[in-house]
Amino acid sequence: MADVGTKLIFENERVRVWEFTLQPGESTGMHEHELDYFFYPIEGGTLEVTRPSGVTQATLKEGEVYYRKGGDSHDAKNIDDHRYHEILVELKG
Repeated sequence: MADVGTKLIFENERVRVWEFTLQPGESTGMHEHELDYFFYPIEGGTLEVTRPSGVTQATLKEGEVYYRKGGDSHDAKNIDDHRYHEILVELKG
């Protein structure tokens, strides 16, 4: 499975911080979020999210914070005409 971000930019005993970028048409590859996490889109967009249960679309607005529980596996594809860019923070117990 793929990493949960494009580039690991910080890690300590409490958090792991990722930079995450997808160009138009680019996908993350199937990956699992083992930890609870939140993310902050710097450049928002619409992603096609594929899970074992099906395919959905998520429009993520820049400047908003999104929180998710761990245990989710999915692939995300940028279906917009511009780059999608976020900072993702995993919370270690």
